Amino acid sequence: MARDNNIEADELSIEPVGTLHDKHSRSVKTKLFRWQAVTAGICLLARSSLLYFWTKHTLESLQQDNNLILDPANIHLQSIVYGPKAAFRPRLRISGPRVPKVDVLIFYCGEELAILLDTVRAACSSNYPQEKFRVTVLDDSNSAFEPIVALKSQFHNLFYSARKSKDKAWHKAGNINHGLQFVATLSGSPYELVAGLDVDMIPERDWLRCLAPHLCLDRTVGLVSSNQRFYNVPCKDPLGQLLQFDQLQFVRQLRKDFGGIGLGGGTGWMASRVALDTIGGFAVDSISEDFLTCVDMMEAGWTVALLDEDLQWGLVPESFNGHTKQIQRWTTAMLSFYQALSSGSSRRKHQRAFQVMADFSTIAYVLGMNMCYFGVPLLVLSGYPLIIVDNRGQLRTMVALSFMDFVAQSAQGFLESASAEFNIYTWHETSHLWHAPLYVGPLLRRWFPRFAAITVGKVLELSPGLGAANKSLEDQHTSPWKRLKVVCTECSVLPHFFVLGMCVAGALLFFNDIFQHTHANDDMIWWYIITHLGYPPALFLWSSALWNSCTPFWYALFVPPRVGREKLSIRDEKSGIVYPKKEAKDQNHRRVNEWHLVLNLAYSLGVLVSSRWL
Repeated sequence: MARDNNIEADELSIEPVGTLHDKHSRSVKTKLFRWQAVTAGICLLARSSLLYFWTKHTLESLQQDNNLILDPANIHLQSIVYGPKAAFRPRLRISGPRVPKVDVLIFYCGEELAILLDTVRAACSSNYPQEKFRVTVLDDSNSAFEPIVALKSQFHNLFYSARKSKDKAWHKAGNINHGLQFVATLSGSPYELVAGLDVDMIPERDWLRCLAPHLCLDRTVGLVSSNQRFYNVPCKDPLGQLLQFDQLQFVRQLRKDFGGIGLGGGTGWMASRVALDTIGGFAVDSISEDFLTCVDMMEAGWTVALLDEDLQWGLVPESFNGHTKQIQRWTTAMLSFYQALSSGSSRRKHQRAFQVMADFSTIAYVLGMNMCYFGVPLLVLSGYPLIIVDNRGQLRTMVALSFMDFVAQSAQGFLESASAEFNIYTWHETSHLWHAPLYVGPLLRRWFPRFAAITVGKVLELSPGLGAANKSLEDQHTSPWKRLKVVCTECSVLPHFFVLGMCVAGALLFFNDIFQHTHANDDMIWWYIITHLGYPPALFLWSSALWNSCTPFWYALFVPPRVGREKLSIRDEKSGIVYPKKEAKDQNHRRVNEWHLVLNLAYSLGVLVSSRWL
């Protein structure tokens, strides 16, 4: 589907931007994405060989014994499908005064007022002709009227609107749709483009000139979205708050964009007013309104574009509880998105099969994460052999196949990490295993709402917000042991304490069994090590679970310094406009430490080599 623009694309001055280094970097990233298709195929071959060998040689033993087989599974089928199509969208700019008109909407729901005002000032100061864009604050808390009115004397293109209390339904989507109706009543009729910003997202000055060209050059594009970046990430990011965003944005979403099925983010987007009117505004039957609206657009014949460009800078939660609460909120939003795909909307009829598959994959993902986090330490603690072989030949084959699988998966992950400028881990799924219990609550609420309300809410949920005790957790002047006590009593870390205990106990029992076998020959000791905790895939997952289970306790003992927003940004004393400092932005490009992977690869290679002589 195409739209009619008030301004034709050939009347605009649009040109590509970026230094030679930027273009070379994007070319390298494109090649990395394409090579992921090759490594994904190798991963599939290695995994198939390993499963075939197990099926052939151990099925009979499984029928006789109750032993279990352990192996990590992580096949990136999307790389095979979309990798060869990898092509990053160009970075474009509209120059000159002849530009399309844009309505900018800022969504506010009672957050800190100073954060709202900083975002409003930055949005109103965009490098765009003042008569060609309007900024409207959509206040769902009815608390920002006076400060916004005071700013109107400085920014004449600033407007304010708030929903009536009885109309406050459908969460953020309802607020956006209210804003679309409100700007239609302003003089000058609705503008042809609409942009959206969350309350904490400070846009770059050229953000409107960066997004608009993609909607002007391709009239089938209904929505274009940019990266979400953050400027208050603590030093070394101990909770991995950037990992989830980077892995989603730079791996999954960009890969889907190559296949034409990208899903835009909830902030920093720009959409065609015609496209939004075609689908009836933002989807209100899910709290994941951004993804669902993109699906509705694609169902109506529009396309969604994702840009690999940093155009907005926001805030991550500044507390341990705030981060975990956000993880649960994202999980709930994705489940709500899948459920909405099976609604009675005529636009989503053929999406219902996808909804069933999505539900199945979500359950499999959550079960897989929790099996790795809880199941592997429990299996090691049980003392059962982790692989079932009858002779040395089979054991050598198992070791060789597991090494090939581990190397192939690591190569695939390395290419993904390289395409994200090494901001994510090679095995990114194992970098946040400690989130596994947080996924259970929203999933059980989806399937067993009554049961979850009674049990999960008390066992796995983390308390919302920060109470007085939790504030002491973020205070560096508090004693480390007091912070550790707060984590254990106020932050529901019982699952992590349980995993840590199983890992330590399993390791102690494992080494105790080895000492008991010291009277045996070297071959017997080696056989026992490799078939138990020393089996490379098992050791990798066990050490990942141990490392992840320590995260909450490590955070309590060595809580990072939290720097205030004012120290992380530069404020113009005269206008009050604020932008993040370069060093604050550079925290988003910090390379991760891969010592865990290097040690496990070295160990796996050592086991492979030693298996030839023992």
